[in-house]
Amino acid sequence: MEDIQLLSSCGIDPIKTLGHGAYGTVYLSFNNELGVIAAKVMRIEKFDEREWDAAGKLNQPEFRCPFIMKYLRAKAFQTDAVILMEYANAKSLDSIVKDKTKNLSNGTYRALSKQILEGMRLVHASGLIHRDIKAENIMMHSSNGSTKVKIADFGLAKVDVSNQMGITACGTPLNMAPELILHTSTGNFKVDIWSVGVVLFQLRTHEYPIQAGSILELTKKMASGRIIRPASIQDDQLWNLLTRLLEFDPNRRISAEQALQHPYFTSQQAQAEISPLSRQITQNYVSKHES
Repeated sequence: MEDIQLLSSCGIDPIKTLGHGAYGTVYLSFNNELGVIAAKVMRIEKFDEREWDAAGKLNQPEFRCPFIMKYLRAKAFQTDAVILMEYANAKSLDSIVKDKTKNLSNGTYRALSKQILEGMRLVHASGLIHRDIKAENIMMHSSNGSTKVKIADFGLAKVDVSNQMGITACGTPLNMAPELILHTSTGNFKVDIWSVGVVLFQLRTHEYPIQAGSILELTKKMASGRIIRPASIQDDQLWNLLTRLLEFDPNRRISAEQALQHPYFTSQQAQAEISPLSRQITQNYVSKHES
């Protein structure tokens, strides 16, 4: 069935194409009930119920977060499937990583980093492992002069079952944790933390912390257990945070919750740099979920 016809049968009016890939096509769309949304259309064989199951878990009141993409509805047809999501009106973080002519201000970088970690804290608190955290899967949404991140694409998400079979290697190799590349551990939610560290490193340097042209080269560099501090990272607190996120030993790697308590986010300088509106967004969210 043609995408336009399929969406129309669901009461969805497609406006324009937002992206297209192996996963299917995403359309900026409108629905009388939901308003402006993003509609992902894919072949039925590409429809992974894990993505929708993960979305359902994260839509529970105790796990809702402004920094996680909200999934609205899903419908499977004989040959195709449609997932409706909230619309993020800006590009992904990958657009920042790839543009080496532009660098985020300290305050913006700190605020976005904190939002990513707050979102991951809730993903892990819900018992899920994302397994494919990368700059392309973190969207941005601008509203009222403030930008929020939206962690998206839970197609590889898996429930974290402690002390049972670990996760399989999924995602993009340069974003993957050492324990998955080196097969030294079955892996748990800490694999996401490494991947978050990679994204934060990229946002500041426009480079991967470990660069390799092949799995063999990546394996050798991972085995060295060493990441070189780039000249562009002069903030000692930031470098300490990144080394804690990019810790090669998953048992010593900090969690998202611990990272949020790092001086890089809690110091007087940090509070001064993060915009009042960004703080208010986070404070409103935290107050709502702690009450």
